[in-house]
Amino acid sequence: MKISAQKRTQTGTSASKKARQEGYLPAVVYGSKVDSTPILLKLKDVEDTLREVGSNGVFEIDLDGDKLQVFVKDAVYETFRPQLRHIDLLAFTSGEKVAMSIPVYVEGEESIEVGYVSQSISEIEMEIAPAKAPSELTVDVKGMEIGDSLTVADIDVPEDAEILDELEATVLSISAPDDVSDDLEQSDEGETEADMPEPEVITEKEDEEEDSEE
Repeated sequence: MKISAQKRTQTGTSASKKARQEGYLPAVVYGSKVDSTPILLKLKDVEDTLREVGSNGVFEIDLDGDKLQVFVKDAVYETFRPQLRHIDLLAFTSGEKVAMSIPVYVEGEESIEVGYVSQSISEIEMEIAPAKAPSELTVDVKGMEIGDSLTVADIDVPEDAEILDELEATVLSISAPDDVSDDLEQSDEGETEADMPEPEVITEKEDEEEDSEE
């Protein structure tokens, strides 16, 4: 996929607003071999391209005759609607590894009869050649039970990828529903009370016998 881009001659809030009204998307492109450059892209071209390659897919822009391989490093959307407002594009060279955030999706939730999936991490940060980066990472929770969990180290990633997140960080866990948790707590409390020895009761008669023995 290729998108035509043009350098922005004017920047700032007013210039960006005018560009959006004319159907353009303000953006900036940068990379290890490319100086940070404000650019304009046709919004429709960007939307069509991302729909085809995915949110972190690789595509090409033509900037004044320079063809750059890029991917979306960051995106800003309108507050009350899912429309792009601004994007950062990271340009890279062939074989170059860069830091990328890959989304984590869960499958197999319907197989969990008791409990629910509590996902703590929705993206894995890794260093990889963009052309080899997966569009997403899928985690199968089939067969997992309450109390089970998966860490970053348990996620399958491409062999040449270097994970940048903490490997011990919990990605997801299987939690008990509130009613089950309450039952377990009540059960534990009942067992604790049952295990406690009953207090010894000293009667008045026993007190008198002890006094007479003295």
